[in-house]
Amino acid sequence: MISFPDTVTGLTDGEQRLYRFLLDRLRRKRARNRLRSTYYDGRNRLKDIGYALPAIAKDVSVVVGWPEKAVEGLANRVRLDGFAADDGNQLTDLADRIVDLNDLAGLAQSVHTDAFVHSCSFVAVYPGDTTTGDPDAIIQEYTADTATGIWDRRRRRLSAALLFDTSDDYRHVTGATLMDYEHTVTIEHDERGWHASNRWDDGSGRIPCELFAFKPDSKRPFGRSRISRTVMSLTDSAVRTFLRGEIQAELYSVPARYFMGVSQDMFTDENGDPVPQWKITLDHVLALPPNPQTQQNPTVGQFSQASFEPHIAQLRQTATMFASATSLPPDAMGVLTDNPSSAEAIDKANKELCLLAEECHTWFARPWEHILERAQRFAGTDGDVQALHPQWRNPSTPSKAAAADLALKLVQGNILPADSEVTYDMLDLTDQQRRTLRAEARRKRAQQAIDQLKATAQHTQEGDPNEPATTTEPTGGTPTTA
Repeated sequence: MISFPDTVTGLTDGEQRLYRFLLDRLRRKRARNRLRSTYYDGRNRLKDIGYALPAIAKDVSVVVGWPEKAVEGLANRVRLDGFAADDGNQLTDLADRIVDLNDLAGLAQSVHTDAFVHSCSFVAVYPGDTTTGDPDAIIQEYTADTATGIWDRRRRRLSAALLFDTSDDYRHVTGATLMDYEHTVTIEHDERGWHASNRWDDGSGRIPCELFAFKPDSKRPFGRSRISRTVMSLTDSAVRTFLRGEIQAELYSVPARYFMGVSQDMFTDENGDPVPQWKITLDHVLALPPNPQTQQNPTVGQFSQASFEPHIAQLRQTATMFASATSLPPDAMGVLTDNPSSAEAIDKANKELCLLAEECHTWFARPWEHILERAQRFAGTDGDVQALHPQWRNPSTPSKAAAADLALKLVQGNILPADSEVTYDMLDLTDQQRRTLRAEARRKRAQQAIDQLKATAQHTQEGDPNEPATTTEPTGGTPTTA
């Protein structure tokens, strides 16, 4: 378990108060964030209601991956494909280098997924030291269980943040950063203990950290988790249902028997030891002598086998409720039904999920724009800053044929140009495909310009055949007539 430092030397009085306030907030929220992580990882503990499950059930491990399905089902539709310039030009070498060296496409997927799990995640920008192999600007993510902040409602941004760096095994704190509007303080640990090692300010009036919140509002600016209380409750119910089915399959798959007119001696072996109950239950042939005391033949019967249908019906109901709570198609829960979901029901669930993904594009776009702007300022000069916006993959994932047909109709109707970015968006082209098309368009335009210059030069050399020929008069003498 990670232990955060309580005392840091070298901070001002105001920074000490801010550090303690943010550390207390982080510790209070961390228990709930860790709980959601356990559900996402499928490590949630069994919550027994103390009625139908025997004590041995606690030793049986049942994993239901529905919380992960709820997160991944949405995260797969919120895909950052790249960045484009607001003015339509190509990305500058500086911006392209920042995006490439920080692998923002992969980083964005992690940022969005963590926001769905914990309700929010944090992304900070630091100046890089190129002499040690760092990029010009370092873009780093912090999850909600190792970072926190203060939301400025008037400016709609973070006014302060406390970010902890951890080891790769997620067990130890290796460093920290404290940010406010005035300074960014780097906190390190050495033989002197935890202390402020560096303090800097870029004078922008905005801390170099952005909040990525899922479903934020005025009451909860840090968002809401995709793994809600409803999701956790339904997951617990599904675990208990699976476990009851497992126990019934193990203990009650063979019909229970009953014996009348028998004595205990009939169920002992030749050594006088009791015959195991499981052997009596599983024996296909059971020979019993008459009761020596009553001389009557024993009576053997069996109870009817318990049915699995109640467990299956409850699991179907729980899966349907879970699908409704997470806007997932019912069939995505992995529970088969006698009446499969209709095309209309699946389409409705997909539309709800697509609308939610498009809202995520709105919530996450502005933070990414600020991140790229700050990274360019750290890596270059003010004049090198290029206004960028993220490009998202189409969350509805239409077929290539349908997207191409729609784009073709709009281009043929002179509504969209063939090489427009809007047309590329409708075709849902990847960032690499867009770059290839732009490069080919530039080469085509350059070749057309060269061909036009060649044609003009050739036309000038040959002269225009439509112009009348001129007669050159001799230099001296008088003209003569025939």
